[in-house]
Amino acid sequence: MKKALFVAMAMTLGSSLAAPFVYPAAWTTNKPGDVQTGGTLRTVNLQDFKTLNPFVSKESPNLPAYMTAGGLLGQDPITDEYYPYMASSYTQSADKKTFTFNVRPGMKWSDGKPITADDWITSYTLYTNKDIGSNGYDGFFINDQPIKVSKVDNDTIKVVFPKADVTALEFLTGFEPEPTHVFMPVFKSKGADGIKNMWTISTDPKDIVVSGSFMLDRYQRGERAVLKKNPYFGEWNKDSAGKALPYLDGIQINVVPDANAQLTQFLAGNIDVYSPGDRDKLAQVKAAMDSKKISGVLIPNASARASSDFVVFNMDDSNTFKTKLFSNPKFRQAFSMIVNRDAMVDLTLGGLGQPTYTGVYPVYKDWVATGVDKYKYNPAGAIKLLNELGFTKKAPDGVLMDRNGNRLEFTLITNAENTRRQGFAKIIQDEAKKIGMKVNTSFIAFNQMTDMLDAKPDFSRRGFDAILIGLVGGGKVFPVSGPNVIQCTNLPDGGNLHMFNQSNKCRFPFETQTINLYWKGRSEFNLAKRKAIADQIQKVEAEEQPYTQLAAQTVHFAWTDRTQGELPRAAINSLNASTLYGPRMIDLTWIKR
Repeated sequence: MKKALFVAMAMTLGSSLAAPFVYPAAWTTNKPGDVQTGGTLRTVNLQDFKTLNPFVSKESPNLPAYMTAGGLLGQDPITDEYYPYMASSYTQSADKKTFTFNVRPGMKWSDGKPITADDWITSYTLYTNKDIGSNGYDGFFINDQPIKVSKVDNDTIKVVFPKADVTALEFLTGFEPEPTHVFMPVFKSKGADGIKNMWTISTDPKDIVVSGSFMLDRYQRGERAVLKKNPYFGEWNKDSAGKALPYLDGIQINVVPDANAQLTQFLAGNIDVYSPGDRDKLAQVKAAMDSKKISGVLIPNASARASSDFVVFNMDDSNTFKTKLFSNPKFRQAFSMIVNRDAMVDLTLGGLGQPTYTGVYPVYKDWVATGVDKYKYNPAGAIKLLNELGFTKKAPDGVLMDRNGNRLEFTLITNAENTRRQGFAKIIQDEAKKIGMKVNTSFIAFNQMTDMLDAKPDFSRRGFDAILIGLVGGGKVFPVSGPNVIQCTNLPDGGNLHMFNQSNKCRFPFETQTINLYWKGRSEFNLAKRKAIADQIQKVEAEEQPYTQLAAQTVHFAWTDRTQGELPRAAINSLNASTLYGPRMIDLTWIKR
Protein backbone atom coordinates (compact mmCIF):
# COMPACT_ATOMS: atom_id res chain seq x y z
CA MET A 1 0.00 0.00 0.00
CA LYS A 2 2.76 2.40 0.88
CA LYS A 3 4.49 1.68 -2.40
CA ALA A 4 1.32 2.32 -4.38
CA LEU A 5 0.97 5.66 -2.63
CA PHE A 6 4.50 6.59 -3.70
CA VAL A 7 3.66 5.86 -7.33
CA ALA A 8 0.43 7.80 -7.28
CA MET A 9 2.02 10.84 -5.72
CA ALA A 10 4.97 10.71 -8.08
CA MET A 11 2.69 10.71 -11.08
CA THR A 12 0.80 13.69 -9.68
CA LEU A 13 4.04 15.57 -9.22
CA GLY A 14 5.04 14.64 -12.73
CA SER A 15 2.10 16.35 -14.26
CA SER A 16 2.75 19.62 -12.46
CA LEU A 17 6.52 20.09 -12.65
CA ALA A 18 8.28 21.66 -15.60
CA ALA A 19 11.91 22.53 -16.30
CA PRO A 20 13.90 23.55 -14.36
CA PHE A 21 13.86 21.18 -11.43
CA VAL A 22 13.28 23.06 -8.15
CA TYR A 23 14.80 21.70 -4.94
CA PRO A 24 12.18 21.75 -2.16
CA ALA A 25 12.94 24.11 0.72
CA ALA A 26 12.48 21.20 3.14
CA TRP A 27 15.70 19.57 1.92
CA THR A 28 17.90 22.00 3.84
CA THR A 29 17.89 23.67 7.23
CA ASN A 30 18.66 27.03 5.64
CA LYS A 31 16.39 29.61 4.08
CA PRO A 32 17.40 30.75 0.59
CA GLY A 33 18.08 34.25 1.95
CA ASP A 34 20.70 32.87 4.33
CA VAL A 35 22.80 31.31 1.61
CA GLN A 36 26.17 32.56 0.41
CA THR A 37 27.47 31.36 -2.91
CA GLY A 38 31.07 30.45 -3.68
CA GLY A 39 33.72 28.69 -1.67
CA THR A 40 35.12 25.18 -1.65
CA LEU A 41 34.05 22.25 0.51
CA ARG A 42 37.02 20.24 1.75
CA THR A 43 36.54 16.57 2.46
CA VAL A 44 38.61 13.40 2.62
CA ASN A 45 38.85 9.92 1.13
CA LEU A 46 40.78 6.89 2.38
CA GLN A 47 42.25 5.82 -0.94
CA ASP A 48 43.05 6.96 -4.42
CA PHE A 49 40.20 6.77 -6.86
CA LYS A 50 40.60 4.09 -9.52
CA THR A 51 38.82 5.46 -12.56
CA LEU A 52 36.73 8.22 -14.07
CA ASN A 53 34.86 5.75 -16.27
CA PRO A 54 31.29 5.01 -15.08
CA PHE A 55 31.20 1.73 -17.02
CA VAL A 56 34.13 0.12 -15.23
CA SER A 57 33.76 1.70 -11.79
CA LYS A 58 32.97 -0.75 -8.97
CA GLU A 59 34.19 0.87 -5.78
CA SER A 60 32.47 3.16 -3.34
CA PRO A 61 33.03 6.03 -3.13
CA ASN A 62 33.97 6.67 -6.72
CA LEU A 63 34.31 9.84 -8.74
CA PRO A 64 31.85 9.00 -11.55
CA ALA A 65 29.07 8.70 -8.96
CA TYR A 66 29.93 12.13 -7.58
CA MET A 67 29.83 13.78 -10.99
CA THR A 68 26.44 12.57 -12.19
CA ALA A 69 23.22 14.52 -11.81
CA GLY A 70 21.11 11.44 -11.12
CA GLY A 71 18.46 9.47 -12.96
CA LEU A 72 15.06 9.82 -14.53
CA LEU A 73 13.54 9.80 -11.04
CA GLY A 74 14.76 10.93 -7.64
CA GLN A 75 13.78 9.93 -4.10
CA ASP A 76 12.85 12.54 -1.52
CA PRO A 77 15.17 12.25 1.53
CA ILE A 78 12.41 13.51 3.81
CA THR A 79 9.37 11.54 2.62
CA ASP A 80 11.01 8.71 0.59
CA GLU A 81 8.56 9.46 -2.23
CA TYR A 82 9.74 9.22 -5.82
CA TYR A 83 9.62 12.28 -8.06
CA PRO A 84 10.50 13.05 -11.70
CA TYR A 85 13.98 14.52 -11.95
CA MET A 86 15.71 14.22 -15.32
CA ALA A 87 12.28 13.29 -16.61
CA SER A 88 9.84 16.19 -16.44
CA SER A 89 6.95 13.74 -16.15
CA TYR A 90 6.11 10.10 -16.69
CA THR A 91 3.31 7.59 -16.91
CA GLN A 92 3.09 3.98 -15.77
CA SER A 93 0.93 1.33 -17.37
CA ALA A 94 -1.81 -0.40 -15.38
CA ASP A 95 0.18 -3.66 -15.31
CA LYS A 96 3.11 -1.78 -13.71
CA LYS A 97 5.52 -2.93 -16.44
CA THR A 98 5.79 0.01 -18.86
CA PHE A 99 7.07 3.48 -18.01
CA THR A 100 7.08 6.35 -20.49
CA PHE A 101 9.29 9.33 -19.62
CA ASN A 102 9.34 12.82 -21.01
CA VAL A 103 12.94 14.02 -20.86
CA ARG A 104 13.24 17.31 -19.00
CA PRO A 105 13.93 20.07 -21.55
CA GLY A 106 16.90 22.37 -21.16
CA MET A 107 19.36 19.93 -19.56
CA LYS A 108 22.99 20.15 -20.70
CA TRP A 109 26.21 18.21 -20.32
CA SER A 110 29.21 19.95 -18.81
CA ASP A 111 30.48 20.74 -22.33
CA GLY A 112 27.25 22.57 -23.13
CA LYS A 113 25.69 19.97 -25.42
CA PRO A 114 22.05 19.05 -24.72
CA ILE A 115 21.11 15.96 -22.74
CA THR A 116 18.57 14.05 -24.83
CA ALA A 117 16.76 10.73 -25.05
CA ASP A 118 19.70 9.38 -27.07
CA ASP A 119 21.91 9.61 -23.99
CA TRP A 120 19.77 7.10 -22.09
CA ILE A 121 19.89 4.78 -25.08
CA THR A 122 23.69 5.06 -25.05
CA SER A 123 23.75 4.32 -21.33
CA TYR A 124 21.49 1.28 -21.81
CA THR A 125 23.49 0.03 -24.79
CA LEU A 126 26.83 0.15 -23.02
CA TYR A 127 25.74 -1.02 -19.56
CA THR A 128 24.13 -4.10 -21.12
CA ASN A 129 27.11 -4.95 -23.32
CA LYS A 130 28.56 -8.24 -22.06
CA ASP A 131 32.06 -7.46 -23.24
CA ILE A 132 32.21 -4.24 -21.25
CA GLY A 133 31.15 -6.17 -18.13
CA SER A 134 29.91 -3.21 -16.13
CA ASN A 135 29.02 -3.49 -12.46
CA GLY A 136 25.59 -2.16 -13.46
CA TYR A 137 24.97 -4.96 -15.97
CA ASP A 138 22.78 -7.11 -13.72
CA GLY A 139 20.48 -4.23 -12.88
CA PHE A 140 19.06 -4.30 -16.40
CA PHE A 141 17.78 -7.86 -16.05
CA ILE A 142 14.91 -9.37 -14.09
CA ASN A 143 15.84 -13.01 -13.50
CA ASP A 144 17.73 -13.16 -16.80
CA GLN A 145 14.97 -11.38 -18.72
CA PRO A 146 16.08 -7.97 -20.02
CA ILE A 147 14.51 -4.65 -19.17
CA LYS A 148 13.99 -3.03 -22.57
CA VAL A 149 14.67 0.65 -23.18
CA SER A 150 13.69 2.41 -26.39
CA LYS A 151 13.55 5.90 -27.77
CA VAL A 152 10.02 7.02 -28.72
CA ASP A 153 11.17 10.37 -30.07
CA ASN A 154 13.89 12.91 -29.25
CA ASP A 155 12.22 13.80 -25.96
CA THR A 156 10.60 10.53 -24.92
CA ILE A 157 11.92 7.23 -23.55
CA LYS A 158 10.05 4.00 -22.92
CA VAL A 159 11.24 1.50 -20.31
CA VAL A 160 9.54 -1.91 -20.32
CA PHE A 161 10.09 -4.39 -17.49
CA PRO A 162 9.59 -8.09 -18.33
CA LYS A 163 7.38 -8.39 -15.26
CA ALA A 164 6.04 -6.11 -12.56
CA ASP A 165 8.92 -5.35 -10.22
CA VAL A 166 8.59 -3.80 -6.79
CA THR A 167 11.96 -2.04 -7.14
CA ALA A 168 11.21 -0.50 -10.55
CA LEU A 169 10.99 3.10 -9.34
CA GLU A 170 14.13 2.61 -7.28
CA PHE A 171 15.95 1.28 -10.35
CA LEU A 172 14.85 4.29 -12.37
CA THR A 173 16.42 6.68 -9.86
CA GLY A 174 19.74 5.16 -10.84
CA PHE A 175 19.18 4.95 -14.58
CA GLU A 176 21.51 7.74 -15.62
CA PRO A 177 22.36 9.04 -19.08
CA GLU A 178 25.85 8.96 -20.53
CA PRO A 179 27.03 11.35 -23.26
CA THR A 180 26.34 9.84 -26.67
CA HIS A 181 28.63 12.27 -28.46
CA VAL A 182 31.58 11.08 -26.31
CA PHE A 183 31.06 7.34 -25.96
CA MET A 184 29.34 6.16 -29.12
CA PRO A 185 32.03 7.22 -31.64
CA VAL A 186 34.55 5.20 -29.60
CA PHE A 187 32.20 2.24 -29.27
CA LYS A 188 31.51 2.17 -33.00
CA SER A 189 35.18 2.34 -33.92
CA LYS A 190 36.84 0.32 -31.12
CA GLY A 191 34.05 -1.70 -29.51
CA ALA A 192 33.91 -2.72 -25.86
CA ASP A 193 37.68 -2.52 -25.36
CA GLY A 194 37.61 1.07 -26.52
CA ILE A 195 34.99 1.93 -23.89
CA LYS A 196 36.85 0.10 -21.12
CA ASN A 197 40.03 2.00 -21.92
CA MET A 198 38.37 5.42 -21.78
CA TRP A 199 38.47 7.89 -18.93
CA THR A 200 41.23 6.44 -16.79
CA ILE A 201 42.23 8.34 -13.68
CA SER A 202 44.98 9.95 -15.79
CA THR A 203 42.66 11.25 -18.52
CA ASP A 204 42.81 15.00 -19.10
CA PRO A 205 39.88 16.50 -17.12
CA LYS A 206 38.82 18.58 -20.13
CA ASP A 207 37.85 15.33 -21.85
CA ILE A 208 35.51 14.23 -19.03
CA VAL A 209 31.89 15.21 -19.74
CA VAL A 210 29.38 14.88 -16.91
CA SER A 211 25.79 15.76 -16.08
CA GLY A 212 26.24 16.58 -12.39
CA SER A 213 26.75 19.79 -10.50
CA PHE A 214 30.52 19.34 -10.33
CA MET A 215 33.11 18.31 -12.91
CA LEU A 216 36.74 17.31 -12.54
CA ASP A 217 39.19 20.20 -12.46
CA ARG A 218 42.32 18.18 -11.68
CA TYR A 219 43.45 14.95 -10.09
CA GLN A 220 46.75 14.55 -8.28
CA ARG A 221 47.36 10.90 -7.55
CA GLY A 222 47.91 10.26 -3.85
CA GLU A 223 47.01 13.84 -2.97
CA ARG A 224 43.58 15.12 -4.02
CA ALA A 225 40.77 15.38 -6.50
CA VAL A 226 39.54 18.90 -7.17
CA LEU A 227 36.06 19.37 -8.61
CA LYS A 228 34.69 22.61 -9.99
CA LYS A 229 31.15 23.82 -10.64
CA ASN A 230 29.50 22.65 -13.85
CA PRO A 231 28.41 25.96 -15.39
CA TYR A 232 25.39 24.40 -17.09
CA PHE A 233 23.91 22.54 -14.12
CA GLY A 234 22.34 25.67 -12.66
CA GLU A 235 20.37 26.29 -15.85
CA TRP A 236 18.04 23.42 -14.98
CA ASN A 237 18.54 23.06 -11.20
CA LYS A 238 17.24 25.86 -8.94
CA ASP A 239 16.66 26.31 -5.23
CA SER A 240 13.21 27.17 -3.90
CA ALA A 241 13.91 30.88 -4.47
CA GLY A 242 14.94 30.34 -8.07
CA LYS A 243 18.70 30.64 -7.50
CA ALA A 244 20.95 28.51 -9.68
CA LEU A 245 22.60 25.49 -8.02
CA PRO A 246 25.05 24.44 -6.76
CA TYR A 247 26.01 27.16 -4.32
CA LEU A 248 29.62 25.98 -4.02
CA ASP A 249 32.35 26.83 -6.50
CA GLY A 250 34.09 23.54 -5.93
CA ILE A 251 34.99 20.51 -3.83
CA GLN A 252 38.43 19.37 -2.73
CA ILE A 253 38.71 15.67 -1.85
CA ASN A 254 41.99 15.00 -0.05
CA VAL A 255 43.36 11.46 -0.27
CA VAL A 256 44.41 10.52 3.28
CA PRO A 257 45.01 6.76 3.50
CA ASP A 258 44.87 6.53 7.28
CA ALA A 259 41.83 6.91 9.53
CA ASN A 260 43.85 8.50 12.34
CA ALA A 261 45.37 11.01 9.94
CA GLN A 262 41.88 11.91 8.76
CA LEU A 263 40.93 12.78 12.33
CA THR A 264 44.05 14.92 12.61
CA GLN A 265 43.06 16.73 9.43
CA PHE A 266 39.62 17.54 10.85
CA LEU A 267 40.94 18.64 14.24
CA ALA A 268 43.45 20.88 12.47
CA GLY A 269 40.66 22.52 10.48
CA ASN A 270 41.95 21.26 7.15
CA ILE A 271 38.72 19.50 6.19
CA ASP A 272 35.12 20.55 6.72
CA VAL A 273 33.20 17.30 7.17
CA TYR A 274 34.15 14.16 9.05
CA SER A 275 32.61 10.93 10.31
CA PRO A 276 34.33 9.62 13.48
CA GLY A 277 34.83 5.89 13.11
CA ASP A 278 35.01 4.83 16.76
CA ARG A 279 34.53 5.99 20.34
CA ASP A 280 38.05 7.41 20.66
CA LYS A 281 37.76 9.55 17.55
CA LEU A 282 34.26 10.61 18.55
CA ALA A 283 35.54 11.63 21.99
CA GLN A 284 38.38 13.66 20.47
CA VAL A 285 36.00 15.53 18.19
CA LYS A 286 33.62 16.22 21.08
CA ALA A 287 36.46 17.45 23.29
CA ALA A 288 37.70 19.74 20.54
CA MET A 289 34.24 21.22 20.08
CA ASP A 290 33.57 21.52 23.81
CA SER A 291 36.85 23.39 24.28
CA LYS A 292 36.08 25.64 21.30
CA LYS A 293 39.13 24.43 19.39
CA ILE A 294 36.69 23.62 16.62
CA SER A 295 33.44 25.41 16.03
CA GLY A 296 30.95 23.08 14.46
CA VAL A 297 28.24 20.48 14.81
CA LEU A 298 28.58 16.91 16.10
CA ILE A 299 25.75 14.39 15.82
CA PRO A 300 26.80 11.22 17.67
CA ASN A 301 24.95 7.94 17.13
CA ALA A 302 22.97 9.31 14.21
CA SER A 303 21.95 5.80 13.13
CA ALA A 304 23.31 2.38 12.34
CA ARG A 305 25.46 2.03 9.27
CA ALA A 306 24.12 1.54 5.75
CA SER A 307 26.90 -0.89 4.91
CA SER A 308 28.38 -4.16 6.09
CA ASP A 309 31.74 -5.71 6.95
CA PHE A 310 32.21 -9.43 6.35
CA VAL A 311 34.76 -12.13 5.60
CA VAL A 312 34.47 -13.93 2.29
CA PHE A 313 36.44 -17.06 1.43
CA ASN A 314 37.64 -18.03 -2.03
CA MET A 315 35.25 -20.87 -2.93
CA ASP A 316 36.12 -21.14 -6.60
CA ASP A 317 36.28 -24.57 -8.22
CA SER A 318 40.06 -24.79 -8.51
CA ASN A 319 39.92 -27.98 -6.38
CA THR A 320 42.79 -27.16 -4.08
CA PHE A 321 42.83 -28.22 -0.43
CA LYS A 322 41.91 -24.71 0.64
CA THR A 323 39.12 -24.04 -1.85
CA LYS A 324 37.60 -27.44 -1.03
CA LEU A 325 37.83 -26.62 2.68
CA PHE A 326 36.36 -23.14 2.21
CA SER A 327 33.56 -24.65 0.13
CA ASN A 328 32.46 -26.84 3.03
CA PRO A 329 29.67 -25.12 5.03
CA LYS A 330 30.86 -26.79 8.24
CA PHE A 331 34.15 -24.91 7.97
CA ARG A 332 32.40 -21.60 7.42
CA GLN A 333 30.04 -22.30 10.32
CA ALA A 334 33.03 -23.08 12.53
CA PHE A 335 34.70 -19.89 11.38
CA SER A 336 31.60 -17.88 12.27
CA MET A 337 31.75 -19.43 15.74
CA ILE A 338 35.25 -18.07 16.40
CA VAL A 339 34.22 -14.54 15.38
CA ASN A 340 33.94 -12.70 18.66
CA ARG A 341 31.55 -9.99 17.50
CA ASP A 342 31.03 -8.61 20.99
CA ALA A 343 34.78 -8.03 21.27
CA MET A 344 34.74 -6.30 17.89
CA VAL A 345 32.05 -3.93 19.14
CA ASP A 346 33.76 -3.32 22.49
CA LEU A 347 37.40 -3.14 21.45
CA THR A 348 37.32 -1.86 17.88
CA LEU A 349 34.14 0.20 17.83
CA GLY A 350 34.39 1.37 21.43
CA GLY A 351 30.95 -0.01 22.20
CA LEU A 352 29.30 2.05 19.48
CA GLY A 353 27.99 -0.70 17.26
CA GLN A 354 26.34 -4.08 17.22
CA PRO A 355 27.06 -7.66 16.13
CA THR A 356 25.67 -8.62 12.74
CA TYR A 357 24.61 -11.99 11.40
CA THR A 358 22.87 -11.05 8.17
CA GLY A 359 23.68 -9.04 5.08
CA VAL A 360 20.76 -6.68 5.71
CA TYR A 361 22.30 -3.47 7.00
CA PRO A 362 21.36 -2.78 10.64
CA VAL A 363 19.85 0.58 9.69
CA TYR A 364 17.02 -1.45 8.12
CA LYS A 365 16.11 -2.77 11.54
CA ASP A 366 12.58 -3.77 10.47
CA TRP A 367 14.07 -6.06 7.82
CA VAL A 368 16.65 -7.93 9.91
CA ALA A 369 15.40 -11.48 10.46
CA THR A 370 15.27 -13.06 13.90
CA GLY A 371 17.03 -16.31 14.74
CA VAL A 372 19.95 -15.76 12.37
CA ASP A 373 22.60 -15.95 15.10
CA LYS A 374 22.81 -19.76 15.18
CA TYR A 375 26.57 -19.65 14.61
CA LYS A 376 27.48 -16.88 16.99
CA TYR A 377 30.65 -16.93 19.13
CA ASN A 378 31.15 -20.45 20.47
CA PRO A 379 34.78 -21.73 20.37
CA ALA A 380 33.82 -25.14 21.72
CA GLY A 381 31.23 -25.51 19.00
CA ALA A 382 33.81 -24.47 16.40
CA ILE A 383 36.27 -27.12 17.60
CA LYS A 384 33.56 -29.77 17.39
CA LEU A 385 32.80 -28.89 13.77
CA LEU A 386 36.48 -28.80 12.85
CA ASN A 387 36.97 -32.23 14.43
CA GLU A 388 34.11 -33.50 12.27
CA LEU A 389 36.04 -32.19 9.27
CA GLY A 390 39.05 -34.29 10.30
CA PHE A 391 41.14 -31.68 12.06
CA THR A 392 41.94 -33.74 15.12
CA LYS A 393 45.74 -33.51 15.36
CA LYS A 394 48.01 -30.63 16.22
CA ALA A 395 51.37 -29.71 14.77
CA PRO A 396 54.20 -28.80 17.18
CA ASP A 397 53.24 -25.14 16.87
CA GLY A 398 49.67 -25.93 17.95
CA VAL A 399 48.00 -25.63 14.55
CA LEU A 400 45.33 -28.22 13.79
CA MET A 401 45.99 -30.71 10.98
CA ASP A 402 43.98 -33.35 9.21
CA ARG A 403 45.17 -36.91 8.66
CA ASN A 404 46.93 -35.90 5.46
CA GLY A 405 48.95 -33.27 7.27
CA ASN A 406 47.04 -30.32 5.87
CA ARG A 407 47.35 -27.44 8.30
CA LEU A 408 44.36 -25.33 9.31
CA GLU A 409 46.05 -22.14 8.17
CA PHE A 410 45.10 -19.37 5.77
CA THR A 411 45.69 -15.68 5.13
CA LEU A 412 43.06 -13.03 5.79
CA ILE A 413 43.48 -9.85 3.75
CA THR A 414 41.96 -6.46 4.36
CA ASN A 415 42.77 -2.94 3.31
CA ALA A 416 45.64 -1.07 4.92
CA GLU A 417 43.74 2.22 4.98
CA ASN A 418 40.97 0.93 7.25
CA THR A 419 41.83 0.62 10.95
CA ARG A 420 38.37 -0.74 11.80
CA ARG A 421 38.77 -3.72 9.50
CA GLN A 422 42.31 -4.27 10.69
CA GLY A 423 40.99 -4.33 14.27
CA PHE A 424 38.39 -6.92 13.29
CA ALA A 425 41.05 -9.01 11.54
CA LYS A 426 43.32 -9.01 14.59
CA ILE A 427 40.47 -10.16 16.84
CA ILE A 428 39.75 -13.00 14.43
CA GLN A 429 43.44 -13.90 14.39
CA ASP A 430 43.60 -14.01 18.20
CA GLU A 431 40.43 -16.05 18.60
CA ALA A 432 41.47 -18.48 15.87
CA LYS A 433 44.78 -19.14 17.59
CA LYS A 434 42.97 -20.21 20.76
CA ILE A 435 41.42 -23.19 18.97
CA GLY A 436 44.37 -24.15 16.74
CA MET A 437 43.43 -22.24 13.59
CA LYS A 438 46.27 -20.10 12.21
CA VAL A 439 45.11 -16.92 10.52
CA ASN A 440 47.83 -14.83 8.92
CA THR A 441 46.79 -11.24 8.35
CA SER A 442 47.82 -9.09 5.42
CA PHE A 443 46.94 -5.41 5.05
CA ILE A 444 47.23 -4.13 1.50
CA ALA A 445 45.96 -1.18 -0.53
CA PHE A 446 42.21 -1.18 -1.11
CA ASN A 447 42.58 -1.03 -4.87
CA GLN A 448 44.99 -3.98 -4.80
CA MET A 449 42.49 -5.95 -2.71
CA THR A 450 39.59 -5.31 -5.06
CA ASP A 451 41.78 -6.26 -8.01
CA MET A 452 42.26 -9.67 -6.38
CA LEU A 453 38.52 -10.14 -5.99
CA ASP A 454 37.96 -9.01 -9.56
CA ALA A 455 40.73 -11.09 -11.12
CA LYS A 456 39.25 -11.22 -14.57
CA PRO A 457 39.48 -13.12 -16.78
CA ASP A 458 41.14 -15.92 -14.82
CA PHE A 459 38.45 -16.56 -12.24
CA SER A 460 39.81 -19.91 -11.08
CA ARG A 461 43.10 -18.48 -9.86
CA ARG A 462 42.20 -15.54 -7.75
CA GLY A 463 45.14 -15.14 -5.45
CA PHE A 464 43.58 -14.99 -2.02
CA ASP A 465 42.26 -17.24 0.74
CA ALA A 466 39.94 -14.86 2.56
CA ILE A 467 39.19 -11.16 2.37
CA LEU A 468 37.60 -8.86 4.94
CA ILE A 469 35.69 -6.21 3.02
CA GLY A 470 32.27 -4.56 2.96
CA LEU A 471 29.43 -3.53 0.72
CA VAL A 472 27.39 -0.37 0.45
CA GLY A 473 24.45 0.52 -1.73
CA GLY A 474 21.20 -1.26 -2.36
CA GLY A 475 17.75 0.14 -1.90
CA LYS A 476 15.06 0.64 0.67
CA VAL A 477 12.32 -1.38 -1.00
CA PHE A 478 13.84 -4.88 -0.71
CA PRO A 479 17.14 -4.41 1.12
CA VAL A 480 18.39 -8.00 1.14
CA SER A 481 20.83 -8.05 -1.75
CA GLY A 482 21.30 -7.08 -5.36
CA PRO A 483 21.56 -9.06 -8.58
CA ASN A 484 25.25 -8.26 -9.00
CA VAL A 485 25.83 -9.95 -5.62
CA ILE A 486 23.56 -12.99 -5.89
CA GLN A 487 23.92 -13.95 -9.57
CA CYS A 488 26.47 -16.72 -10.15
CA THR A 489 26.23 -17.34 -13.89
CA ASN A 490 26.99 -15.38 -17.04
CA LEU A 491 30.26 -14.17 -15.56
CA PRO A 492 32.16 -11.97 -16.20
CA ASP A 493 29.14 -10.00 -17.28
CA GLY A 494 26.93 -10.62 -14.29
CA GLY A 495 27.35 -11.34 -10.61
CA ASN A 496 30.68 -9.59 -10.45
CA LEU A 497 30.21 -9.00 -6.71
CA HIS A 498 29.35 -12.66 -6.12
CA MET A 499 32.67 -12.69 -4.32
CA PHE A 500 32.89 -16.19 -2.89
CA ASN A 501 32.37 -17.97 -6.20
CA GLN A 502 33.52 -16.52 -9.50
CA SER A 503 33.57 -19.90 -11.22
CA ASN A 504 30.92 -18.84 -13.71
CA LYS A 505 28.45 -21.44 -12.45
CA CYS A 506 26.25 -21.95 -9.42
CA ARG A 507 28.28 -24.51 -7.50
CA PHE A 508 26.06 -24.86 -4.44
CA PRO A 509 22.30 -25.50 -4.12
CA PHE A 510 21.91 -22.58 -1.72
CA GLU A 511 23.06 -20.19 -4.44
CA THR A 512 20.16 -21.17 -6.67
CA GLN A 513 17.77 -21.17 -3.71
CA THR A 514 18.82 -17.62 -2.83
CA ILE A 515 18.45 -16.40 -6.39
CA ASN A 516 14.95 -17.87 -6.66
CA LEU A 517 13.88 -16.30 -3.37
CA TYR A 518 15.35 -12.96 -4.36
CA TRP A 519 13.39 -12.75 -7.61
CA LYS A 520 10.25 -13.96 -5.87
CA GLY A 521 10.64 -11.06 -3.45
CA ARG A 522 11.19 -8.57 -6.27
CA SER A 523 7.77 -9.52 -7.71
CA GLU A 524 5.96 -9.34 -4.36
CA PHE A 525 4.14 -6.03 -3.81
CA ASN A 526 2.67 -7.04 -0.45
CA LEU A 527 5.09 -5.68 2.14
CA ALA A 528 4.47 -8.35 4.78
CA LYS A 529 4.92 -11.16 2.26
CA ARG A 530 8.05 -9.50 0.90
CA LYS A 531 9.52 -9.26 4.39
CA ALA A 532 8.77 -12.95 4.93
CA ILE A 533 10.79 -13.76 1.80
CA ALA A 534 13.59 -11.53 3.04
CA ASP A 535 13.62 -13.55 6.27
CA GLN A 536 13.98 -16.77 4.27
CA ILE A 537 16.95 -15.39 2.33
CA GLN A 538 18.69 -14.30 5.51
CA LYS A 539 18.16 -17.68 7.14
CA VAL A 540 19.70 -19.44 4.15
CA GLU A 541 22.67 -17.11 4.27
CA ALA A 542 23.01 -17.53 8.04
CA GLU A 543 23.08 -21.31 7.67
CA GLU A 544 25.45 -21.43 4.69
CA GLN A 545 27.69 -18.50 5.72
CA PRO A 546 28.84 -17.48 2.23
CA TYR A 547 29.68 -14.17 3.86
CA THR A 548 30.53 -14.23 7.56
CA GLN A 549 29.04 -11.01 8.86
CA LEU A 550 30.98 -9.27 11.62
CA ALA A 551 29.80 -6.11 13.34
CA ALA A 552 28.32 -2.78 12.34
CA GLN A 553 29.33 0.55 13.74
CA THR A 554 27.07 3.39 14.68
CA VAL A 555 27.41 6.40 12.42
CA HIS A 556 28.46 9.81 13.71
CA PHE A 557 28.61 13.03 11.73
CA ALA A 558 30.64 16.15 12.34
CA TRP A 559 31.16 19.32 10.37
CA THR A 560 32.59 22.77 10.88
CA ASP A 561 30.50 25.92 11.19
CA ARG A 562 31.64 27.06 7.76
CA THR A 563 29.75 24.08 6.31
CA GLN A 564 26.06 24.85 5.92
CA GLY A 565 23.01 23.33 4.24
CA GLU A 566 22.60 20.00 6.00
CA LEU A 567 19.38 18.02 6.01
CA PRO A 568 16.87 18.61 8.81
CA ARG A 569 17.80 16.59 11.90
CA ALA A 570 14.90 14.15 11.52
CA ALA A 571 16.25 13.07 8.12
CA ILE A 572 19.87 12.66 9.20
CA ASN A 573 20.83 8.99 9.10
CA SER A 574 23.21 6.79 7.18
CA LEU A 575 20.72 6.20 4.35
CA ASN A 576 20.57 9.91 3.57
CA ALA A 577 24.27 10.63 3.95
CA SER A 578 27.10 10.72 1.47
CA THR A 579 30.36 8.99 2.32
CA LEU A 580 32.25 12.12 1.32
CA TYR A 581 29.85 14.91 2.24
CA GLY A 582 27.85 13.62 5.21
CA PRO A 583 24.09 14.21 5.73
CA ARG A 584 23.42 16.84 3.10
CA MET A 585 22.61 17.35 -0.54
CA ILE A 586 25.80 18.70 -2.05
CA ASP A 587 23.91 21.04 -4.37
CA LEU A 588 22.32 22.80 -1.36
CA THR A 589 25.58 22.91 0.62
CA TRP A 590 27.27 26.27 1.09
CA ILE A 591 30.26 27.78 2.85
CA LYS A 592 29.73 30.47 5.49
CA ARG A 593 32.29 33.23 5.31
